[in-house]
Amino acid sequence: MSHVIESSVMTQDFERIEQEVALVSTDQNMMAYVILDSASDIKFANHIIWRGSNAVNVLEGYSADKHRASIGSNKPYVTVNFERLSIQAYYPLNSNSRFSYSNTVELIYLEYDIANLLSEASESLFKRFIEIWGLGAIVLTLFGILLHYAFIRPLTQLSRAAKNIDKPDFNTNIICVTREMTTLRDYLNLVKGRLYRSQKRLNDAEQRWLFAVEGARNGIWDWAIATGDVFVSDRWKEILGYQHYELDNDYSVWESRLHRDDKSQVLNTLQNYINNQHDEYESVHRLRHKDGRYIWVLDRGKIVEWDELGRPLRIIGTITDVSGDVKSQRISVDKPNHNGLTDLINREVLADQLYDLQVLSRKSGQFSALLMINLDNFKLINDALGRQLGDRLLMQIAARLSGSFSNAGTVARLGADEFVILAKNFGHDIDQANKRALALASEVRQLIGRGFTISEQNLSITARIGLVVFDGIESLEPQVLLSRADSALEQAKDSRSNGCAIYQPDLDQQHVQPIKLQSELKLAIHNKQMSLVYQPVVDHAGQLNSVEVLMRWYHPQFGYISPRKFIAAAEVTDYIFEIELWALDQVLLLINSLLQTNANVPVMSLNISSRHFHQDHFAHVVMSRISAAHISPKLLQFELAEDIFKVNADVAKNKIIELQDYGINIAMDDFGGGSCGVHQLQGISFSQVKLAAVYLEEIEYNPETFNIVNAVVEFANKLNLPVVAKQIENKKQLNLLTHAKCTGFQGYIISRPLDQDDITQLIKTQLSLSVAP
Repeated sequence: MSHVIESSVMTQDFERIEQEVALVSTDQNMMAYVILDSASDIKFANHIIWRGSNAVNVLEGYSADKHRASIGSNKPYVTVNFERLSIQAYYPLNSNSRFSYSNTVELIYLEYDIANLLSEASESLFKRFIEIWGLGAIVLTLFGILLHYAFIRPLTQLSRAAKNIDKPDFNTNIICVTREMTTLRDYLNLVKGRLYRSQKRLNDAEQRWLFAVEGARNGIWDWAIATGDVFVSDRWKEILGYQHYELDNDYSVWESRLHRDDKSQVLNTLQNYINNQHDEYESVHRLRHKDGRYIWVLDRGKIVEWDELGRPLRIIGTITDVSGDVKSQRISVDKPNHNGLTDLINREVLADQLYDLQVLSRKSGQFSALLMINLDNFKLINDALGRQLGDRLLMQIAARLSGSFSNAGTVARLGADEFVILAKNFGHDIDQANKRALALASEVRQLIGRGFTISEQNLSITARIGLVVFDGIESLEPQVLLSRADSALEQAKDSRSNGCAIYQPDLDQQHVQPIKLQSELKLAIHNKQMSLVYQPVVDHAGQLNSVEVLMRWYHPQFGYISPRKFIAAAEVTDYIFEIELWALDQVLLLINSLLQTNANVPVMSLNISSRHFHQDHFAHVVMSRISAAHISPKLLQFELAEDIFKVNADVAKNKIIELQDYGINIAMDDFGGGSCGVHQLQGISFSQVKLAAVYLEEIEYNPETFNIVNAVVEFANKLNLPVVAKQIENKKQLNLLTHAKCTGFQGYIISRPLDQDDITQLIKTQLSLSVAP
């Protein structure tokens, strides 16, 4: 139209414009179609009445501003007016015409009605929506029906079946049309099978547990901590003399029956276990019987349930009546001022039992066994904690042994720290009997080695066991069997025996009765049977580093007695204090004589037993003797075993620091032997640590042993602890230990132990002892 108007204006053919406008007017939706000049006056219009009028006055949708904007940009402007439901358009005409009339028209303005078009489109869209919605509803209905039969219905049936999975009417004959539902159904069947097998195993385990408990004749208790409810079994009630229908399920049923002297300790032990301060709950105490008397019980428990915060909710335990075993030990816990434990067991009764056991073995043709159990370091614990707590420890050991092995045979205490188990029915074959006896001994050692809690102190104690296996044919006197067991016990104290040894006939030739040794020790120093020898310790260059002082005992009847034997016998008595102080005095005299010759005196190292070290007066006594001799404490070194930390570790550490402050060197013997926790070494600067001799046994043949030695030495070096390798017997061992970076060496390959004259000569001349490969 713009082109028509422009061409018509150029040719002055206004009639053609009139025709074109009239033609446009035939469209009923064309609300306004006008041609305007620059003053917005209407020159041509689809309605003749508008001609000559100003568009601002007659056209409601017209905008003069948009008119001028379109002319200014020479671009059409089209917009949709949603209020009037119309399209408004401004089309500028070519204003560069050379004809003057062209200045009279410059814009075509039109407004087109779209109300009918929108109405038609809305009706069409609504019809289309109805068609689509109807089809969608049909599809959704079909999909829902398919979903119900394919998934929801079988899933509901499977869920209903799962609720009855542990019941006999469980049924999974469910039609599943999808692979997933079929897999779920098959898995449910699999779970049903597993559940059935688990329930069967659980029922079987429960039956076996009940059988084991009934066989052991233990009473069971089950305590719900939060509610205070306590279930006690019929056997628990029977032990205390009650019928199964008596006693309420309440915590007070147990606590109210505790003996008043035991109550505080038992409750503290139980509370400490609940607070996770101990690994297990175990106590030996008295409970009041229905008839008013008190019985001794071994009480054990274990936490079996916790809440989400890790707090204990439930404990299950057992009690065992050990009254007879505790009373047989004659442990006087009711008398705080008692004189301690003595060998009060009726040996005539034990002898009768040994006679009867031999007769039984002879008739049945089966082997029996005598186990003699010796507690390691009991004397040390007894001295450190006091005899009353030592009695408590023995009581718990007796109760634990009785509770575990009374069915296997007889349990008795032979001496202060010795127990005896008589066991029968070990089979008809001697090799098999030996294996079973060793297995029983190993079980006993593990049972004792679990540790004990006495007055809130955790005690660790180990045991050595000597065994005699017999069939009764020899018909030996009970004293002979006990003597053989004692010989085996001495052999069990060897580090290579793993703590257990079976009697062999050749042991009699090597054995001296400990009781005989103890009586002879009394006269050994007085009769000048004791002597000292001195073994040098050298560095890599062979220079004398220190000297270890060793005790020797030559007996007129038995000859030279092994230090391991007579020192062990001395530790059982108080003679250990006397002989170690005698050794200290002799060393002080030797140092004094060397100093008078202006000799360069090396450090003299004395072995101090753990029992002597833990005596309250030890530090004061040795310091007094050193001061009286006017000898520098720096010339002395005390070698201590790792087991000094087994009891009162803090006290031991403080005493070591006290001795070091005084100037005495402190060394640790048998380093890495496993008797001491690494954390207990913190804060102590040892002058030496002597590698445990057990590491040298296989170092020549076993690369793993050498790797372990390397690791132990490296660990010690990181702690700035000089490592001395002792008991070196050949050059191969020496080479390996040199490569392991030990800082000191001691053994026969370096020098045998020297008497006083020889060590004096060596020190005066300062000879170099070669350690070269």
